Amino acid sequence: MDEHLDEMVRLLFDLSSNDRLTLLFEIRKQENLRLTQLAERIRATIQETSRHLGRLTEAKLIKKNSDGSYTLTSYGRLVLILLSSYGFLSKNRDYFLSHDISFIPQEFIDRIGELSAHEYAANVSSVLRHTEQVISLANEYVWLMADQALITGPSIAQAVGNHDVSVRIMIPKSSLTPEQHLETKRPLGDRLELKLVPDENVKVGIAMNEKIAGMCFPDLNGKMDFNSGFTSSNSDFRKWCKDLFSFYWDRSKTPFLTSS
Repeated sequence: MDEHLDEMVRLLFDLSSNDRLTLLFEIRKQENLRLTQLAERIRATIQETSRHLGRLTEAKLIKKNSDGSYTLTSYGRLVLILLSSYGFLSKNRDYFLSHDISFIPQEFIDRIGELSAHEYAANVSSVLRHTEQVISLANEYVWLMADQALITGPSIAQAVGNHDVSVRIMIPKSSLTPEQHLETKRPLGDRLELKLVPDENVKVGIAMNEKIAGMCFPDLNGKMDFNSGFTSSNSDFRKWCKDLFSFYWDRSKTPFLTSS
């Protein structure tokens, strides 16, 4: 077996225990816990807990201090950060069996664990309700990206009212005529920035403001699926969505259209 693969197998084996994983998370939550305290946390005997701690120590995931307490190593902290991605994927296994995210930049796949603190939007009504909340609750900005205009310019203008809310919208080039652009732009004026994205790039739906964010991914045929998605007010979740939106925004074009 390849040496690097062998090391990975050993790590996965060390993590393939509910008790050992729980110990790692408990130590991350409250460092400097002792053997008896950790045994209580996992509801195991002193002997069983000691054996688990010995394996985790041997794997360099934790270290035992001179006073008998345990802390994570820097390596152990990094492993737990990366584990959050597997946790998110495994929790939503059925969703990802029917949806594709392989098209998004690798850096965002590597950070997929940032979406862990989420709520699952199980139907199209929930997805649309989230989009409406993004607009109505915004105090600073509204960012929308989809393969079609889910909400019209007048509806957005009415929802944000007189608040000084800036609006950014990304939609496919083929989905907006000059007349439709002007209809969208007119009620929002300078508060609206609109960019057109190549049709093949609009495969993820994002609706977010400074408080909440949500996204939908395409099905296995590459078609945007608004029947389900993920939403959250968590800061890591919002940052992931904001960074992905910005990635596409910076690579898109502003339509050159004149009003009459």
